[in-house]
Amino acid sequence: MNYGFETTEYEIINKEMLTDGTVLFHLKGYLDFKPGQFVEVSLPHFGNVTLAPCSNSSDKKEFELCIHAQGSTSNAMIKLLPGDKISLRGPYGQGWPALNFSNGPTAKISRHNLTIITGGMGIVPLRPILLEMEKKVHFSNLTLFAGFKKTEDVLFESDLKRWKKKFKVHVSVETSSPKFWGERGLITKSLQTGSIDKQTTVFMCGPEIMYSHCIEILNEKGIGDKQIYLSLERRMECGIGLCQHCSCGSHLVCQDGPVFRLDKIKQELRIKN
Repeated sequence: MNYGFETTEYEIINKEMLTDGTVLFHLKGYLDFKPGQFVEVSLPHFGNVTLAPCSNSSDKKEFELCIHAQGSTSNAMIKLLPGDKISLRGPYGQGWPALNFSNGPTAKISRHNLTIITGGMGIVPLRPILLEMEKKVHFSNLTLFAGFKKTEDVLFESDLKRWKKKFKVHVSVETSSPKFWGERGLITKSLQTGSIDKQTTVFMCGPEIMYSHCIEILNEKGIGDKQIYLSLERRMECGIGLCQHCSCGSHLVCQDGPVFRLDKIKQELRIKN
C-alpha cells in the first residue's frame, strides 16, 4: 500500500472495450486493496484520474481498472495498449464495511442480507463485492439494482447475466433497444416495485443526484439511515487530504471515506427525511 505520492508501475496485460468510451484494463501484479478504496492513476504530460479497482480483491496475480473517457487524461488513457505501463499510487480511503456473514451480534451484515444499488459507473467500485459474494456457495441473499442511461451503456453485461442466475438482479435502462433483456425505466422505478427486506444492509454508488431519490424510497420501505452506506468517490482529487477539494462539511472524502454510513453524512449532503 503506497501512501503519499509514491507511485508503482504496472503493465497492462489485456484491454477490453466495455462500451464506446469505457475500457477495462487488466494489470499484471498484486494490488492490496479493500473493495471501495481508490487509486490515483497518472499519465505523463496529462494528469491523474481517480479510479476504484474493480476485480476480486483476493486475486494475487492481476487486478482490473475500469475507466470512462470524460476529459483529456482519461481519453488518452483509454488509448493505451497491452504492453504499456501505467503508474498509480494508493490504495487510499475507507472502503465498504467488512462482509462478515456469521450469526450473532457481531455480524456486520444483518440477517445475511445485502442490497446493492448502482447507477452508471457506480457499479465499478461494487463489482469486487459482487465477485466475492458469487464465490460464496451458501450465500444467495443479495439483491442488485443496476441502472444505466441506455442499452449501449450497460457495463459488465456478462457478469450481470451470470449473477442473475444466483442473485436477484434488476438491470434497468432509461432507453432500451427491442432486444434488451432487462427492465425499462429509471432505477427508482425498479427500486419502488422490487422486494427489499427491511433488515437488509444497503451499499449504494452512483451519481449523487440519484442518492436522495433512492434514499427516500428506502426510508419509505422501512430501511433506516444506519443500514445504508454510500460512496462519494467522485469528489476526490489528490487522494491524501492536501488539496481539500473533497471536503464535505467536516469530512475529507479521501480520508474519512469515500464510503460513509448515511447517518454520518446526511446533513452535509442536504438530504431530507
